[in-house]
Amino acid sequence: MKISVRHQAVEILNKVSASDAFASPLINDYLDKNDLSGTPDGRLLTHIVYGVLRLRGHLDWILSKLYRGDFDKMDEGIKNVLRVGLYQLKFSDRLPAFAVVNEAVKTAKIIQPEKSALVNAVLRNYLRHGQNIAFPSLKKNPAEYMAAFHSHPLWLVKEWIKIFGPDETKLLCSANNELPPLTLRVNTLKISREEIKQKLVLAEFTPEDTEYSPDGMILNTSANPIQKTDFFENGFLRIQDEAAQLISYLINPEGTESMLDACAGSGGKATHLAAILKNKEQIIAVDRNTERLAELKQEAARLGINIIETQTGDLSVSLPDSFNGKFDHVLVDAPCSGLGTLRRNPEIKWRTTEKDLRNFTAAQKIILQNASAAVKKGGRLIYCTCSLLPRENENIIDDFLKLNSNFSICLPPALIDKQLIDSRGFFHTYPHKHNMDGFFGAILKRQ
Repeated sequence: MKISVRHQAVEILNKVSASDAFASPLINDYLDKNDLSGTPDGRLLTHIVYGVLRLRGHLDWILSKLYRGDFDKMDEGIKNVLRVGLYQLKFSDRLPAFAVVNEAVKTAKIIQPEKSALVNAVLRNYLRHGQNIAFPSLKKNPAEYMAAFHSHPLWLVKEWIKIFGPDETKLLCSANNELPPLTLRVNTLKISREEIKQKLVLAEFTPEDTEYSPDGMILNTSANPIQKTDFFENGFLRIQDEAAQLISYLINPEGTESMLDACAGSGGKATHLAAILKNKEQIIAVDRNTERLAELKQEAARLGINIIETQTGDLSVSLPDSFNGKFDHVLVDAPCSGLGTLRRNPEIKWRTTEKDLRNFTAAQKIILQNASAAVKKGGRLIYCTCSLLPRENENIIDDFLKLNSNFSICLPPALIDKQLIDSRGFFHTYPHKHNMDGFFGAILKRQ
């Protein structure tokens, strides 16, 4: 039996809740299997899943007031049925209210038949009394208000208020619930930004130059997924946020230096560096995950890059002796909480805990220390994260410098806009200020 788009949204949300899976590959897999890419149903599925993930805290606040029992103890599958239904009732007008409720009840009957009456009762209760449900007072309890209304974990809101203050935290939380731009990086090995823009316009896309990255473009509207086009398959473009693109320009290699990407992942930054280097010299890309290195090789081939040499290695354990003092540039794109990417990956905020942060910071200190041994005298160590928390950023650098007096903070190159550099020379981007992911970067020079 073919299940509805809303039922499939619930199944995807259940998988996200039950594991560390991300929504994006789950959605893409469903779209591909059912030939729904670029269709109204495909867009609806994506809209519902991401809408529920972004606004889960807001939805749960309302549902907890409508449910007579302990909402926290409710089965996660039924919670997701209710979240999908409530999201559509409050934030989407594609279906009339009675049809939304009926769809939710049908889904519940398939998942847990005995809970279908409960789903019906809660959603109809919202239709009768939902407008009377109050959120915490912004004036009296700003953290509680922002956590509930703007849908973020309370511990994270409190942390950001300490760092940014309540007004800016409110703006940040609000921005995190907005749709992120579809940002692309032009592969300048194959085509210029102006050339690909002209081709995209002829194909009825609406490209716009990014404000800070010289290689970036934003697609404001598109009839078809860019990944399904010849432009993408031929390696003219890569999907990459503008902030991530700018990390490569923190390094800004000139073409004669040796380079190590110590936590390369699937190669977003390594392939960009290769393009900046015009596919000359050599980049060593290290990661402990062999599957991600395989993705890197595949991506490098698509982009026409042949200067990246991959090696399996775990910087949280040790650095190969052959790397000691070998590289002019060592990039540490450190494993982190990812809390600067909540517009794109809203599931992160519901699965990350303060304990996780302690584990991240412990690993970051070790990885940075191990990677520093690979830097030549006079070379540079570049540390970056997609986090907004000082404990993953400035604090890591300060602790490192206390133990390594032969390193000092170095100012970013002139190509990086001064608006993105703080008084200490650290690189910062923010969703609510710059319309890109939240990133941190620091350049350390070995004396």
